[in-house]
Amino acid sequence: MRPTFIVPAVAGLALAFGAAACGDKTIDHEDLQEKLGAELSRQAGVDPDQVSVSCPEGQKVEQGNAFDCELTAPNGDTVRVVVTLTDDEGGFTATVPEETES
Repeated sequence: MRPTFIVPAVAGLALAFGAAACGDKTIDHEDLQEKLGAELSRQAGVDPDQVSVSCPEGQKVEQGNAFDCELTAPNGDTVRVVVTLTDDEGGFTATVPEETES
């Protein structure tokens, strides 16, 4: 069974964002990848330099926006991370859902 990690939205922890062509704020995916990698590796007790995270570009900073990122563990396994924005200021939660066997 895969453990479930939760990265809570912490006061003062917000994502950097930029402006898209139409003026909407978008998440700085590199900032998000760095924050997720650091927090999830800390929770798992592994060196942050041994994990990598990949998140999609162009995600709007909008409360309720949810999307998947992918974490690659030190052993090479990949793990889905669901990121949900908790406000319009870049706060977020991230969970590693349990995979269901079919």
